[in-house]
This record gives sequence, C-alpha cells and structure tokens, in this order.
Amino acid sequence: MYQSTPFFTNPGSIGLVQDVRLMLNYRNQSIAAGESFVTSSLSGYYPIYIGNHRLVVAGDFLNDQVSDFVNTNGGLLGVAYSIRLTASSELSFGVQGGYFQRNTAGNFTTDDQFVNGGFDPNAVSGDVLINQSKSYPTLSTGLYYRLTDNQGREKASLGGAIFNATQPNISLTDSKNDNLPISFKATAGYKVYQGLKLSVMPTTRWISQTGNNFFNIGSRFGYELNNTEKAGKKIELGLWYNSNDLGVFSMSYEQANLSIGASYDMALANDLGNTQNGIFELAISLRIKKKGKEYMSEQVVPDNSIPKEDTYQEEEEVILEEAPVVIEEEQKVIATPIIEEEELDIEALNSEFSHRDYLIRFEHDSDSDVISDNQEKVINEVTKVLQENPDLNVLIVGHASSPGSTSINQKISEERAENIANILISNGISSSRITIVGRGESEPIEDNSTEYGASENRRVQLIFRVGN
Repeated sequence: MYQSTPFFTNPGSIGLVQDVRLMLNYRNQSIAAGESFVTSSLSGYYPIYIGNHRLVVAGDFLNDQVSDFVNTNGGLLGVAYSIRLTASSELSFGVQGGYFQRNTAGNFTTDDQFVNGGFDPNAVSGDVLINQSKSYPTLSTGLYYRLTDNQGREKASLGGAIFNATQPNISLTDSKNDNLPISFKATAGYKVYQGLKLSVMPTTRWISQTGNNFFNIGSRFGYELNNTEKAGKKIELGLWYNSNDLGVFSMSYEQANLSIGASYDMALANDLGNTQNGIFELAISLRIKKKGKEYMSEQVVPDNSIPKEDTYQEEEEVILEEAPVVIEEEQKVIATPIIEEEELDIEALNSEFSHRDYLIRFEHDSDSDVISDNQEKVINEVTKVLQENPDLNVLIVGHASSPGSTSINQKISEERAENIANILISNGISSSRITIVGRGESEPIEDNSTEYGASENRRVQLIFRVGN
C-alpha cells in the first residue's frame, strides 16, 4: 500500500496532507521457515498554510524486526512544501532525515559454547554478530505533482524520489563496509474514468536499487458511498501485479476523519511460494484536526455549470459584451434577451419573504456547508417562486463567520453557495438561472465574538433579479 506510506514512497507526497493527521502502518512478511519480517511505524503530520501554499512538518517512529535476531529502531523527520500551480494542480518538494539503531540479539547458542561434548552457557561466544549495535543516519528527498478535478478528487499524479542519498554504513562489525544502497522510486497514476459514484485510476510504481529493477502495475477502483464534504465516504479496491511474481490485492474504507486499508501480496511463482507465505499490510489514518480547504478556486465554467459572480464589475461588463451566448446544439449565435425591470415587480416578489426567510442558516460547525434541518422550507419556497417566474434569476451569496484564515473562510462561503445552488438544480431549476458568489467573512451581520453572532454570520443570501 505504497500510496498510504508517504515516508517510504516519496517525501514530496508529505506536502499533500491537508489536515493534522496520525498514520499507523504495519507490514508482516511471513517466510516458510516459520519466521517473519515485521515493520511497524507511527507518523504524524502538521500542515501550515502560507498564502496559497502549504508547508507540512511530519515525524515518524519505526521498528523493523528481522525474525528474532536483528532489530532496527529509529525516527524520521520530514518537511515538504507544496506550491499551488493552478486551481487544480500543485507541486510538492520534500526532504526527510532519519536516525536509526540496528541491534542483534544475544540469546543464541553457538558452536563455541559446546565444550568437551557438553553445553557451557558461561563460555564466551566468538560470533562477532552476537550483541552488536550500529547507529546510522539517512537522507532522502522527493518531488510530487498532483492534479485534481473541480471537486478536489485526485485526477493524476507523478512523483520521483531518491532514498538513502548518503549511503550510510550499516555494518555490525568494524571490519566490514556494508553501505545502505541508494534507491530510486517513481510513481504515476491517471484516472481514466470518474462517474457519479465509480472511479477507475490505473497506477504504477518503479523501484531501482543496486542494479535491480521491479515495478507494480495495476489499478484502483473507487466507489463513493457519500460525496458530500461534511460526510464523504468511499470504498476502494486495488489490484496490482508485482514483477517479483507477486499479485497484490487491497481494500480500503475512507471518510473525512478516518481511513482504514489492508492489502495482501500473494506469491504467483511456485519457487517463491515455497519460501514465503505472503505479505500483509495495514494502514490507518486518523484526522486529529481539520485545517480546512485553503485554496480559493479559480473556477473554469463548463456549459452546464453554475457561473460565479465576478468581483470586478468592469471586467464582467467586457466579458458580457465580447462573449455572446452560444447554443451548441443548434451551432448558432443568438442575442441575449434584455428584459426591463418594469416587466417584473421584484420588490413585490421579495416582499413575500422576510429578511430572515431568504437567509439560509448552516449547522453549528464554523466550517460546515450543511444546512440546518429547518431551512429546507425556505429552499422549497424559493424553488416555487423560480418555477412560477421563468424570467426570474437568483444570485446566491455565501458568507462565513470569522474563525480560521481569510482564505479558508472564503472557500467555505463559496462551498455554501454551491451547496444551495446544487439543491435548486436538483429541484429542477436550470443552472443558467443561478449565479453564485462567496463573500467570506467580509460582510458580517452580527458580532463574531459571540456564538449567536457567529451562527448568524454562517449564512447564504438569496437575491432575485432579472438577467445576469
């Protein structure tokens, strides 16, 4: 499950972690002799947002046990910086350093302890590998690129990393040089299908070490149980072929606060099957604290999407003048109809709602984009007005309270407006009649220092108007 182990796959991918998280990884490789190679690690990640970029500081504690004889303990410290290239892509560069201690056990019987045909436990063993210890540092670095779709889901990725760049000597005896070899790793993935629920993303990994090369090639298959930001839930299956004659199967369950995944590597060749019983891996990721979606979207508006109101009115007017409405089905250009304000009594229409009635409230959490239960009646009333007045359009303005950074609150306000717009569309209102805009925390109607005031500021305002 290399996609779930940033420290051991690519230090650059550490920079993609968006929230404060803890991750537990466990790997057990059983061999036919009845022994096991077991690796356990616990890692933590803390992102710091700097403008449109993200700095992630992370640490990892690792225990690696080769049977009962060799035991390695140590820690890694990683730092990665993610640069936002566009609204849908980012590039992350990471460096990690580690310090480990390798030990051998001393409770083994050797030939030197058999004296005159009998075992003497007090006899000193001459085996130079008994009760030995070696400490050594490591240094690794990586670069990782990720592309996402307009809902923040991964669409493509490409990464490369160099591990053990300093080639430390890990020999347990002073008389021998046993350097940890440099390892090159590369990963890539591209989502070939993204439906309403199902997604298919082929992935591959290549590793080169001491002149040996091997790769994994296969695909991840995702199914979204619930794709809301508040309670997104997803299951994912994975199938890969490993060029070391292994077949790999994985399964995971993911939601906002918790992800659990497991995989099993099965030997495909008979000679390999005679020496090992399979490899089991477990990965658990727990979100400790939500840090928010830090980037303001640069929305590209497809034909069937909801337009966002431009902050700069002068630029908007130029766009309206230069971009006539195109009806693709008929392949012709038509003029946008101009309707005079007098043709529709907006004031009378708005009088059907009090100021409170067409403000949509949100749940208690400051970062929630889920409406309160009693607000559905307001949306139904707005839907009815729009259905009965086809010449009437609606401007949806999202707002946020002040906790968190300005950029995060801006994004939250946009998500709230988009959520209401999607509900109206599901009720049969055309997206061409809806415009959305996020105002962040810039227009409070109450004091944010009180819980009541903050809850009043978590709102969406619906404004009827003619034309765009």
